[in-house]
Amino acid sequence: MTVEASLLAWIGNRGRRCSVGEAAAGTGLALQEVEQGLMALAAEAPGRLQVADDGTVLFVFPPALRARLLARSGRRRLQALVQAVLRLAARVIRLSFGVVLVVVTTLVVLCLLVLLIWRLLSSDKGGDLAAGLLQVIAQVPATILDLLVSGIGALAQEGSASATRQHLWSLLWDLPGEGAEPDSLGFLSAVFSILFGDGDPNARLEPLRWRRIAAFLRLHGGVVIAEDLAPLLDLPDCPSDPDRRRDLADAAMLPVLLRFDGRPDVSEHGDLIHRFPALPSSDAGAVVPAGPVPAAPVPPLRERAHRFSQAGVEQRVAYGIGVGALLVLSPYLLAITPAWLPPVAWLARFAIGYALLLLLVPLLRLPFLHGRNRAIALRNGRRRAWARAARHGGARLNRRREAARQLRAAEPHKPASRVIYDSGRDLLEQTLDSLDAAPESPPPVDPPPGA
Repeated sequence: MTVEASLLAWIGNRGRRCSVGEAAAGTGLALQEVEQGLMALAAEAPGRLQVADDGTVLFVFPPALRARLLARSGRRRLQALVQAVLRLAARVIRLSFGVVLVVVTTLVVLCLLVLLIWRLLSSDKGGDLAAGLLQVIAQVPATILDLLVSGIGALAQEGSASATRQHLWSLLWDLPGEGAEPDSLGFLSAVFSILFGDGDPNARLEPLRWRRIAAFLRLHGGVVIAEDLAPLLDLPDCPSDPDRRRDLADAAMLPVLLRFDGRPDVSEHGDLIHRFPALPSSDAGAVVPAGPVPAAPVPPLRERAHRFSQAGVEQRVAYGIGVGALLVLSPYLLAITPAWLPPVAWLARFAIGYALLLLLVPLLRLPFLHGRNRAIALRNGRRRAWARAARHGGARLNRRREAARQLRAAEPHKPASRVIYDSGRDLLEQTLDSLDAAPESPPPVDPPPGA
């Protein structure tokens, strides 16, 4: 996801007034990227700039920001159209594997029945059997039509006066009992899911990691020690030596310092305390309690294991029946196809190859899936080990937390900021308002006589 897309998703449709630090904490992006992105959005939206008396620059965006940007820019509308076309193409490609399976299976069965009926009609005693088989085949379209009509009638009885596109899509592509839940897959989508999986479940892990880091920093007033953030970082195996753990955790803080404009301080005992003044505290104005500091590391980051497929049991059974039917019927169709029907022979060969593809690709995915899940389990185990070490760090670790608490408490308390400049208002009007809001100066005192 691009910087602009992340900012638009965080700002939302209701409008928002934010600083660079708040936007960085909400999106997990670097401060430099957020500042440039907010400036670009404010110039194009248009947005307003406000300056507080403490020097903080605030960006004010109107509601429905995404719609406003689309209305003002033809380039954005073209990009949105291209993205919609790409999503539709991806959907068509995803469904095409299931469509090919259904179409090829249907053609193989029909060709096989037609050849069998032709052979029966060519024989002396197969006329009656062929006529009965033709009657059975003729009932198939009528049965499918009855199922569709009954499904649409059931929807109308439930309160829907007419079947919508979603209803028809569910009737055509979803198995019975599927489609009611948002995460359920229709059969055509399930074919792609069984064949290639459902993508990376941890595709948004990095944004989630940085958002949790920023939230933890804000919760602690921007003053933390490295061990408390270690469960969110990618570190090697947690050593038993506390000094070694401290060195590894402090070294891993460099990307966090660079991303959120942090700086390390040294306590009186020589320990590193990491400060992030650019991130606004989530509990500004709160009194820092005195006394012993409890162990409070951040909960460890957990990666999700890769699933083989999101397809349900019924869909997997249907997939197996379709693949099995092709593997069994296609060679027989190839064997009984006469030489003067080469298209049927080509269909049978394609069906055999496609069935082998549908069978071998999922089987080949299993060892790779097992290896990736094993690596994920190892990384999750390392993060849990760092979290346990931070919870049971002993007196030395609590001493570092106490030093961080004292450093945070020593910072001067900042009163609530007041906007002194707004780009959306007239400068003279703002000057008059600031004069009215300024406290009156005391009257001059007359000097004593003789002075």
